[in-house]
Amino acid sequence: MHGTGSRRVRLCLKDLYHQDVVEMIERETRRYTLHLIESPDHPDFQSAYKLLWDAFGPNGEMEREEAIRQFVLDDIYQPTPQGTFFRYFLLLAKDKDGNVRGARDGSVLINPSYAPDLCVVYLSHIYMVPEARGTVLSYWLRIAPTEIAVQYIADLHALGKLKVPLPDQPGKYFGMRVNLTAEMEYWTPEERLSFQRILFYGRGGFDVINPRHFPYRQPDFRDPEEIRKTGYMPHPFMILLRRMARERQATLPIEEGRAVMKLLYDEFACHCPKEMLENSLQVVLDRLEERAKTKSYVELLPLPTGPKDLARLKKLFRYNVYRRYYRDDPVTRPYLEGGIRERLKEDPAYVDKEIAKLAAELDARPAYVYANRDKEFTWEGLPHMTVPPPHDLSDTGELPIVDEGSLALPAAPPSREE
Repeated sequence: MHGTGSRRVRLCLKDLYHQDVVEMIERETRRYTLHLIESPDHPDFQSAYKLLWDAFGPNGEMEREEAIRQFVLDDIYQPTPQGTFFRYFLLLAKDKDGNVRGARDGSVLINPSYAPDLCVVYLSHIYMVPEARGTVLSYWLRIAPTEIAVQYIADLHALGKLKVPLPDQPGKYFGMRVNLTAEMEYWTPEERLSFQRILFYGRGGFDVINPRHFPYRQPDFRDPEEIRKTGYMPHPFMILLRRMARERQATLPIEEGRAVMKLLYDEFACHCPKEMLENSLQVVLDRLEERAKTKSYVELLPLPTGPKDLARLKKLFRYNVYRRYYRDDPVTRPYLEGGIRERLKEDPAYVDKEIAKLAAELDARPAYVYANRDKEFTWEGLPHMTVPPPHDLSDTGELPIVDEGSLALPAAPPSREE
């Protein structure tokens, strides 16, 4: 018996034909164009650089303009002294009226001596003007560098500088392992923006390399003269990875983690003094070497994607991570001494309460699209799964989160359950 009211019908993406998806994306992206700027003399170079510099430069997180200009001028088919092929990209997004709406930069990094089939796409910076936020442009700027990377792989292979495993299969990235790599500040409830970024990348298939084994620091990109006056101040960030076509794997081979770190620092060596990089690089390499004595992999921590898995934030809580894995780091001192310790002592449930607030906010936004009716959590009333995924068994907020003595490397890489 039907009621007299109405109910909004939800959409299952599984029902869409592949051409439906193409048409939907075409309509959404048609109002924007992406421009790859390949010369510092291009009329849009200054606009793109300024957009990123204004957002990241004041905090020492953006390369100086002379470095970017040189990146654009460099021969991308000649390796660095370390043997790394380095292809910088600067993307500018405009709307149909020619207004600047966003920018993204980064680099494609390959070094056959580190890992012959690994390509790291370093997503350095992204910024969108307020008018473009909440649109499809954010997703486009996140994945567009993959197309640049695939073309670069093809060019290097054609020039005989790289031997790809599957030269006739571009749809499989020519057999290369492609890792989208980004840096991000660790989560803390006081910074709303950190949560929004984490959710954005979590929904995009990114994981975090466990900071226990990968206490990464982004170099200080400020002018060397300014660094001499104030001291070198690298940023303690987490490293995010989207391992294309391998997103379900829950571990990262140590050799792959080591190659990712070395590739990133080969890029930094192009514009940062070597003596300022060696210590931060060696800290991670030493930690990986220590791990390799007992295990051949490190954990990948999944990012939250919605209200039901926000407890994943506890493993990335800035206070815990700084105290355990960035001890005696002067850059962490302002945060650790800024009142967070007292707040936690006064209210031990502070983090849980903040996560509950975020979950309530996300729950208040009804979702009318779901991925697949064969999966859990498709519509209200469907029973929740009774066994949580492996990564969520220890959502206590304590680090480390895995009992090292009970975890053995399986024959095949473990994958996350749905």
